[in-house]
Order: sequence, then C-alpha cells, then structure tokens
Amino acid sequence: MEDQPEHIPRHRYSSPQDRGQGAQTGHDDAGEGGPWHRPDLPPGIALAARTADSPGRRGFAARAADLLVCRSGTGVEPARAANRRQPRSPNGAGRRASGDHVENPSRIAPARLYVLDGLRLVAALLVVAFHFTVFSRPWGVPNGAALPAVVPVTQFGWLGVYLFFLISGFVICMSAEGRGLAQFATARITRLYPAYWFAVLATTAVVALWPVVTRPLRPGDVLTNLTMFQELLGVPSVDVVYWTLTVELRFYLLFGVFVLLRGYTPRRVLLFAAGWLVAGLFAADVPLLAKLLVPRDSAFFVAGMALYLIYRHGGNLYLWGLVGASWLVALEMVSTVTPRGPVHNPFSPTEVAIVEAGLVTLFFLIIAGVATHRLAVGWRWLTLAGALTYPLYLLHEYVGWTMIHYVRAVLPPWAAVLVVLAALLVISWLVYRYVEKPLSGWLRRRFRASRLPATFLQQPPADRPPSQGTGSTSVPRQSEHRSPVTDGALALIPRSNSH
Repeated sequence: MEDQPEHIPRHRYSSPQDRGQGAQTGHDDAGEGGPWHRPDLPPGIALAARTADSPGRRGFAARAADLLVCRSGTGVEPARAANRRQPRSPNGAGRRASGDHVENPSRIAPARLYVLDGLRLVAALLVVAFHFTVFSRPWGVPNGAALPAVVPVTQFGWLGVYLFFLISGFVICMSAEGRGLAQFATARITRLYPAYWFAVLATTAVVALWPVVTRPLRPGDVLTNLTMFQELLGVPSVDVVYWTLTVELRFYLLFGVFVLLRGYTPRRVLLFAAGWLVAGLFAADVPLLAKLLVPRDSAFFVAGMALYLIYRHGGNLYLWGLVGASWLVALEMVSTVTPRGPVHNPFSPTEVAIVEAGLVTLFFLIIAGVATHRLAVGWRWLTLAGALTYPLYLLHEYVGWTMIHYVRAVLPPWAAVLVVLAALLVISWLVYRYVEKPLSGWLRRRFRASRLPATFLQQPPADRPPSQGTGSTSVPRQSEHRSPVTDGALALIPRSNSH
C-alpha cells in the first residue's frame, strides 16, 4: 500500500569525497539528490551551511548557518530558498531551465517520519484482525462465530484501509516533491511491483495446492494479475484484497497527470486535491467517471495531500478548509459502505454507524497530529514495522485463511490467529529482505541505465518561434520554466520556518 510511507527522500551528497565512504543517507526509493555545492558563498559560510544540513545536525549549527547565509547577502535561508522567485534578466538568463523540476538538488527534504511507518502497521493489523475473526471461510462456521468475544471490536477493522489511504495521500506528496513524472513513476513501480509479483505467484500456488478457501484462477487471469490492472480489465484478482492497489494506481495516475506533468508545486497539489474532491461528488452517478475518480475513497487521499502541505508549509484557511471538507465527504462515503459483519452483532445499525464515524474522525486527527508536528516519535525500529506492512497485507487473506484452516484443528481459535499472524510476519520479513529489497534495487538500476534524456518530456516555450537563425533550421534552445516551487504557490501556501 502506500503506501507508504513509504520511503521519504532525503538529501544525498554526490561524491565519496562529500559524503565519506559508505556514509550515504536516505531511503531505498529516494530520489537522486545533487551535491550540496554553494559556489555563491564564501568558503567558511558554505562549510557551515553544508555542516548544518548534515543528517542529525539541524540545531544551533543549522540556525547559525542560515543566519550567516542571510546576513551575508549571498543567499537565503535553506527552508525559504525554494519559495524565493528567481530574478529574471532581460534575456531570460536568470530563470531556471524547464528541466529543473525533475530534480531539485538543493531542496531540503523532510526527514523520515517514523510515526507513519508505525501507523501503516496498525492499519494492516486492523484489516488482518477483521479478515481473520469475522469471515467464515477459514473457520467453517458462520461469520463471527469462531471468536465471538473479540468480533464486536474487530468488525470495524475494515476501516484500516482508509487509514492506509490517508497515509498514502500524505506520503505520495512527500515523495513526489522535487521529482519529475518519470522519477515518480519509477519510484512507484519499483516500490509496488516486486512484493506484489511474489504475492500473486505465492497465493496462486497456495490455493492451487490447498484449495480449501477459494479456487485458483486460470493461467491467463494470473498473468493479467501481474500487471496490477486486472480489475480495470474485468479480470478477477488472485486475492480480493488487491482492490486497494487498483485504487492506489488511479490516484498515482491522476496525481502524475495533474501535478507532476508540468512540475510539482504546492499550488498545483492544492488545486488538484480540491478539484478531485469536488469532481468526485458529481462522478458517483456516472459509471465511467466513478471508475476513474474513485469517489468513495478520494476524500482520504485528498485529506492526506492537504495535511502534507500543512506539515511542509504550515496551515491556512484553504488547507484546513479542504481537510474539513474531505472529512465530511469521507463520513458520508463510509456511511454508504456495508461490509460483511458478524451474524450476531451486539450493536445496532445506528451504534455501528456512530463507531465508524468516530474511527474515521480519529484517523483524521492522528494524521493532523503528524501534520502539525504534535505527533512524532524517533523509534527507528518502526522502519522495519513499515517494511513488513506491504507483504503482510498482500499475503494475509487467502494464504492466512489457508493456514488457519489447517491450524484450527490443533489449536483454539485465539491461538490459531496468533500463530498464523506471527508466521505471516516472519514470512513478510523474508519477502521484504530477500525478494522486495533486492528486486527493487535491481529494477531501479535498470531504469537508471535506460533513463531518457532530461529534455524528452519538456515542452517548448509558447513565446518563442520553432526555429532560430535565417535560412536554416537551428537547434532549439533548452526551454525555460519558472521555479516549480513558486509558480503562484505563495498566494495560497504560507512560508514555513520549520523546514
């Protein structure tokens, strides 16, 4: 799922001399940052700025370096550098080239938010608890009858999917900042597909060898599943939990087209998020639009994007208003979903609706706490917890149900659930360590080796004739573009001193 956080890009030095041998920082799918090279600064100030930007040293040294840079008149604060428009000379030489939005080497990327890794695991465990305790297929008894003591609580675990979507909206904005469309697509492919391919093949093998909870699909349908587009093509999924991946893919597609195609800016993110939320309200009754805009789930992605902008730039009326509108739409959409529940439910339908609304509100408040820097932890082990989330989610239903089916004969239901969950966590770690991580790295290297020229997707400027010179066609100049961070963003996004 997006997942993820997902790996959050951090600054990287560009050479062994700058970073020290083997001292490179960052996460697995982080974008390639450029060198922290400041030829515009005196040597002493450049050294202070470089030292202050080193991981773990943002404190007094950082403040001192920022102050020196500002007072010297040769630069601006790193946190505000991206928000300062570039001066333009009459011939346009002072403007950024249009390819600069693909990589912004000097940007100050936020540090990894370990709390999001932990929240992803919590969301996955909620979904696992719902599937393991409420459904009848792994137990051979009516829904909820195997563990009646916990079902009144675990029946709400299906809402964990929406916590995933909230986190995904937040993290996709974080990971896309400073990247171009091609880099974003590469990062998503290398992040999602390796573990997914393994899960498709492993689940197919399990249900073919032990067809006790479902029947295997035809080989052609399994191959279609490897594309992750099976639901869009009308092909059943190897495991029904893959429906959330199709939703995520549509979010990535919309985000790439409306935000990244012309370069990431906070203003474009805000306009896209608000437009998607409004369009979703009118798309529910139009089947084709509903299939593209996923109106039932879009409010959670929109809220996640708005909360990231609050985290990165500070809140204002536009952003908090968008979060509030998304919350209201999310409550309405959740109220229309009727998941499979226990046969004997101690709660009335009204009570169930109240609890569901309360949990959705709690999810919004939790991510809002992250966005306002009130909820933060420094537990690095949560990185591992986040790494286990995706394989666990992909494998837990049909593979987990099959394991429960055979374990229930020798263990009581509660013990069977705990044993199978522990086994799946171990399997998830093995998948992450020996499948996802190596294959993701291999794919990244292959994409890097076959990368298109930086000018491949650039648009020629509209105010320039297609050719220059007289009597012959000359090579066009590189197109020019305003800073991707400004581009009107300051009218809606306040500057922040915290990043």
